[in-house]
Amino acid sequence: MAEQHAPDQLHALVVDDDPAMRELLVTIIHREGHLAVPAESAEAALELLPVWTFQVAFLDHNLPGMEGLLLGEYLRKSNPDLLIALVTGTDDARVERRTRELSVTFIAKPFDNAEIHRVLETYVERARDRAALREAAQGDDFEPPIARFAEDLPDSFGIPTVPGRITDRLVSTLKRSLTNLRSVSRYNERDRVVALSGLLTARVLGVDLPRTSGGLTLFEEYDRLMQSHGRRTEFVE
Repeated sequence: MAEQHAPDQLHALVVDDDPAMRELLVTIIHREGHLAVPAESAEAALELLPVWTFQVAFLDHNLPGMEGLLLGEYLRKSNPDLLIALVTGTDDARVERRTRELSVTFIAKPFDNAEIHRVLETYVERARDRAALREAAQGDDFEPPIARFAEDLPDSFGIPTVPGRITDRLVSTLKRSLTNLRSVSRYNERDRVVALSGLLTARVLGVDLPRTSGGLTLFEEYDRLMQSHGRRTEFVE
């Protein structure tokens, strides 16, 4: 998975059992400057979730196995900020009514390309609004002085050298979360928590983390990103 993305590039899930329709949707999304990840079924889409963080999902309804609307319901519960569109040829009024209940955009086939464009633009606009709200309304939560004691954590715990496979897993997870935090449109609180937890774990275990291409430590990079999103920093006093 590439780590270089445009600042507002989205990761869009495309689920349709028709190869031609999948290709069409992927092409439209790519032309808008975003990344599309296709799947031929809901089950195949579910296998992608541990690997990818999606901001938008375009789902066919009449899929083999699990129906698209059921997949949409699952995605909505697991990621409230995900923007979901049901792109379907069904004329069942109950399906369209259920999409409204789930806050899912209903797009009837055949569709105008502009309808796909509007879904993508809507997410980007909402993400920018959420970023502005975060910056304008900083919480008064108790802030433990992590920066003051972070470097003492390895000695405090005295953990022996960890296996390379654990270090590799920790580094890859950190890189993936930090990549999402670099983008206004892909920023989410889950990746913020994952990144902070991973960095603290690295401190506790005494893991030597790589630096960014710009020469920053991952701790410095995390704080830089938090400043850009109007969130509190943790490692630099």
